[in-house]
Amino acid sequence: MPSILSQYEQAFLKDRELAQKANSIFPDGITSDGRYTEPFPIYISHSQGGKKWGINGKEFIDYWGGNGALLLGHNPPEIVEAVTAQVQQGTHYSACHPLEIQWAELIQSLIPSAEKVRFTNSGTEANLLAIRLARAYTGKHKVLRFFGHYHGWQDSVILGADGAIEPGIPQSVLDATILCPPNDIEAVEKCLHTDPDIACVILEPTGACSGVIPTNGEFLSQLREITQEYGVVLIFDEIITGFRISPGGAQTYYQVIPDLTTLAKIVAGGLPGGAVVGKKEILNLISRKEQEKQGRTTKVSHLGTFSANPLSAAAGIAMLKIVKTGKPQAQVNQLAQELRRGLNAIIDEHRLDWVVYGEFSCIKFLIGHGIPGLKTADFNPYQWDYRQLSSRGNPQLRQNLRWGLLLNGVDISLSSVTMAAHSTADIQQTMAAFAQTVDWMKADGLI
Repeated sequence: MPSILSQYEQAFLKDRELAQKANSIFPDGITSDGRYTEPFPIYISHSQGGKKWGINGKEFIDYWGGNGALLLGHNPPEIVEAVTAQVQQGTHYSACHPLEIQWAELIQSLIPSAEKVRFTNSGTEANLLAIRLARAYTGKHKVLRFFGHYHGWQDSVILGADGAIEPGIPQSVLDATILCPPNDIEAVEKCLHTDPDIACVILEPTGACSGVIPTNGEFLSQLREITQEYGVVLIFDEIITGFRISPGGAQTYYQVIPDLTTLAKIVAGGLPGGAVVGKKEILNLISRKEQEKQGRTTKVSHLGTFSANPLSAAAGIAMLKIVKTGKPQAQVNQLAQELRRGLNAIIDEHRLDWVVYGEFSCIKFLIGHGIPGLKTADFNPYQWDYRQLSSRGNPQLRQNLRWGLLLNGVDISLSSVTMAAHSTADIQQTMAAFAQTVDWMKADGLI
């Protein structure tokens, strides 16, 4: 029988041709680092519901979910209807419009920290603005962040995302960024006690990459208390968790209210868009009128060509009206739980040193943790070294698993999500694809 790699290369010949052309145009032939795949990526022609289709017509169950942006699935009718109606009215007015108010009011009704709202074009931009506001508000300069937590690719936060120093970042920025181990409140307190120039602490409230290195409510409560004690702005990056783990995000679920919250993905209904929300005295640093009242002649500048554009606003309004019911969150959480249990049953059956874990609608893989005989039910990610969780396990095994699942019609990453458009049949098919791939990996002598 041909190896998994040979099968992959033969099954996706058209994709390889496109990849060869793309390599002459784009660095590595891709337009985002998250799409890097050896020996070449697959190319998608269209999507619907919980599925997407390759250029050769092959159907895939999709667990990428628009990198977390698609809570409802691909092309939900409510979003399609809203966007179709709006595109006929205009996509960019270079002016204020009523939809931006309606969109912001929905956010305020859901997110407890949202006293004021400012829209951005993306999650990266939202975090950039939030950090700038924190610096302006406190008069301090440094950012404290945690290993593995992802906050976009801007200079202040990209370094240390995988433990490495990012090329192209000035030493002055490196000096102004403090990297802490996750879930270590003593390390945070030591930093805040010894360094009075820390303006803000930023984190994903469910942990690095939405839970690869998980964080719990106890740590969030401790962090809220200590940041208030030291006069440091607490920023929750809810770009993935916002509206996904509950209608009000992680802050509602854990009952911990930050000073600032950054949103994107679901907030714009799967279209480009983001927002910074939070305390009015911090957001008002953008306001010319409010700064003049304080006798100040300067303000925090913020512009954005596509900020609160009518198309994203229309999609966001349609999405948040559904989010408000809480029904899609309950559905995706249940589906993810079923999938994690099913995949772990297969892992235990084959006595593999693998595990599938996660909370809410998230699905995380650790492939090759190195402890033979450990049952998946006994795996507790909070007790593991965060660097091992971040590594995701054996690269060769991970790669072959991905190839095998794609051959079996499942597109799932090591950090994936369920969507409300998925069905129980999709979960069962995914389990069967996983079991088949494990058999192939055994036949190839990989496990």
